[in-house]
Amino acid sequence: MTSATISGIAAKDWREFVRDRRLLLMAMMVGLIALAAVVTALAQVRSHEADRAATIARDRVTWESQGARNPHSVAHFATWALRPLTPLAVLDPGVTPYAGSAVWMEAHSRNPARARPVEDAASSFDLGQFSAAWVLQMLVPLLIFVIGAGVVARERERGTLRLMLANGAAPTSIIPDKLSGLARITALLVLPVLIAALAAALLAGPADPIRLLLWATAYALFFAIIAALAVAVSALARSASQALLILIGLWLVAVMIVPRAGAGFAELAHPTPTADGFFAAMADDLKKQPDPFEGKDAEAFGQAMAKRYGVARVEDLPVSLDGLRLDESERHGHVVFDRHYGALADLYAGQRRVLRFAGLLSPLLPLQNVSMALAGTDTAHQLAFQNAAEAHRRQMIHDLNMDMALHGRGKDFDYLAGDDLWKRTRDFAWAAPALGPTLIPVMPDLLMLVGWAVAAFALLGLAARRLVRGGV
Repeated sequence: MTSATISGIAAKDWREFVRDRRLLLMAMMVGLIALAAVVTALAQVRSHEADRAATIARDRVTWESQGARNPHSVAHFATWALRPLTPLAVLDPGVTPYAGSAVWMEAHSRNPARARPVEDAASSFDLGQFSAAWVLQMLVPLLIFVIGAGVVARERERGTLRLMLANGAAPTSIIPDKLSGLARITALLVLPVLIAALAAALLAGPADPIRLLLWATAYALFFAIIAALAVAVSALARSASQALLILIGLWLVAVMIVPRAGAGFAELAHPTPTADGFFAAMADDLKKQPDPFEGKDAEAFGQAMAKRYGVARVEDLPVSLDGLRLDESERHGHVVFDRHYGALADLYAGQRRVLRFAGLLSPLLPLQNVSMALAGTDTAHQLAFQNAAEAHRRQMIHDLNMDMALHGRGKDFDYLAGDDLWKRTRDFAWAAPALGPTLIPVMPDLLMLVGWAVAAFALLGLAARRLVRGGV
């Protein structure tokens, strides 16, 4: 088939798309919805960052103006660890609205993340958070399927497929050319959304260009899969209505059923404990830890400290024994917290492994994992934030307890520290993991997307060969 013939077929498909005002109207509506999603997400990220900065500033003033206080009392007074949102959170909010962005850091406790935006929402989509990712994952594939259902099947119904062959079009070239035409239409639908989303990410702050490029590339691969499936089904179906029915069914299965069924199976395989049950079990475990303040544990700890500091009696210690006891109690708590929160992280990892198998039935699941990871809004980033908050809490409480231990001899809980100690305490700061550690956990998802692309184009090749063997 000549290049002029190929161009003519593609131009014909384009004219039909433009003339069909229903499809054109649908495309415009998707574009407007995407623009609204991008503007809304940008406003949310900017509002979050402004609130975070203001809260940190107010917290700092309050922290430094405490006056003379006992360091351990201050450890219970505590402060917040607030999670910053990366500029790419504009693209895909991921689990952030559900996971919480603030951790209260205090002595003897590892608190969960709070301040979940979804709790403050007047209403929400059952199918996900309103965002550019939501539009690209949910609406655009449906529109591509609707447009692509008739690209080959309608030609067969009208008899124009025979005319193409009679005019010199090779049967093996018709399918690739139809895919090229649908790709052109898909680009028209997707590029404005991607450009608006990427521009919003740049407006939200200094975004990593490599992450942006990889994010856009992942979606381009996803849409190539969708377009290839649409053309293949259109070529294999006997009519446009049959192709449309099949493609709508595929969309329902891939977008609506498989993700929810996969999540349900993941929960059955690795049940998440209730919050009450989780914290009750942790509290019971804490009670079983040695108590450096009472009984034989206290006596043994005192003797160990006397030996460490080279004195014969506990009373001769050059430091505050209560300050050391507080620090030892914290260390016992660390063991319990690591055990229970580590088990919870393992449970989430098990759920992700089960859910990943569902990606064999829908390319949407691996795309979502890659999209959230690159946007810095997946579970791995949330756990990294919470772990960083816990590490900061431990260091902060250790510093306060040791100040009491080093300077509170003879006073213990009556010892009062001054403003210099509060001013030396650092604010919590956290940066998202680098690109390398971000990509490693989602490599199976990237490979799965590539596998889906290979399968989709293999089906397209099968449709082309069937067209050659069976004629029109």
